[in-house]
Amino acid sequence: MKKKYQFVALMLLGVIILVACSNHVLPADIGQRAAPTDTHKRIALLAMLADINYDVVAASEQELSQNTLKLNDALQNNADVKAFVGNDWEVVWGPAISNSIKKSTTSAVDSFVTDNTMYVARGTDLTTNKQIYVVAIAGTNAVSRKGALSEDINVVHEKDWGVTNSGKISAGSAVGLNILNTMTDPATGKTILQFLGTLKDNGPTDIAFTGHSLGGSLSPLMSLKFIEWKQQMGYSNFDVSVYPIAGPTPGNKEFAVYALQKFGANYYSVINANDIVPHAWQKDMFAQIPSLYKNVPPFNSGGREGFKLPAKDQLAYDALKLVIDFKTYQRIAPDQEFVFKGGANVYPDGSGTFFKEAKYQHTIAYYKEAFQFPQSVIEVLSK
Repeated sequence: MKKKYQFVALMLLGVIILVACSNHVLPADIGQRAAPTDTHKRIALLAMLADINYDVVAASEQELSQNTLKLNDALQNNADVKAFVGNDWEVVWGPAISNSIKKSTTSAVDSFVTDNTMYVARGTDLTTNKQIYVVAIAGTNAVSRKGALSEDINVVHEKDWGVTNSGKISAGSAVGLNILNTMTDPATGKTILQFLGTLKDNGPTDIAFTGHSLGGSLSPLMSLKFIEWKQQMGYSNFDVSVYPIAGPTPGNKEFAVYALQKFGANYYSVINANDIVPHAWQKDMFAQIPSLYKNVPPFNSGGREGFKLPAKDQLAYDALKLVIDFKTYQRIAPDQEFVFKGGANVYPDGSGTFFKEAKYQHTIAYYKEAFQFPQSVIEVLSK
């Protein structure tokens, strides 16, 4: 995860390209929903494991596909992962990936990177001893320019959700949702909905959707599509829940109301008040980004001032804010989010910057504080 902050920088800088062509203020302290349960923590680890191709640049798409096999190997053979989530977890669909070419400026041969990853794991919930299926969606890949520009910051335009009085989602969210909906399992050729449909005769079946960062904005959308689809098909055996983590806001106020009507109490979002990513794209929250790390202490302990957004990025941010101020993006069910306040990172060598702190708050703070992963599990994720 060492380059996660690059996504943040690209998110702000990308507005230069885009410009060319509410009601909820994030609380300062712990949010209204109770801290994550043990079940929630295990689902969170499955979400983080979806980033299996993070930072991987490969010579072929086959190499990227081969690398995803490490995910099931971790679930079945890594002692630290098994000790945390349980012994019987396995990948039963995917991992499915969507890739793009990474153009080389020094060679005639181009490379490939993964833009989106999704998989389904099946295992036993150690709290209830019931079987559960978890649909996990990866976050933005730092080496994926397409993912950042086409999905993350593509918020100037919006797309209708497609149901009466259901509002709109960002154009970038629509792009990501379409990619996920058309992905197929490498072994069976089934889409995610086709696979989940095979479980209709299994009796009562728990299905949880989750994802971190970009996955935190797309997992509610995929969950909502599945809920709509199962209702249309008349499938009544599914109990659906959604566990987004650190996700930016995917849609407008009308969409947020519609989504909550479908999710009910089964919506379990987790965000860090010191993470800039979930501050996008609701305008009152977006306005807080430049000042998040300004106070010393807690930030830049030992220094004379906190971390400021660099001047060039401030200009990009200001341009994007002009657009966001005219939008009605609103988070889904803010009163059902667990909001924690990530502790400041420490930089003994004085190397701290705005984006280094943003990277820490977007990743490690969740590992350590929200989900309390053991250090051995954090090391697995860091690899």
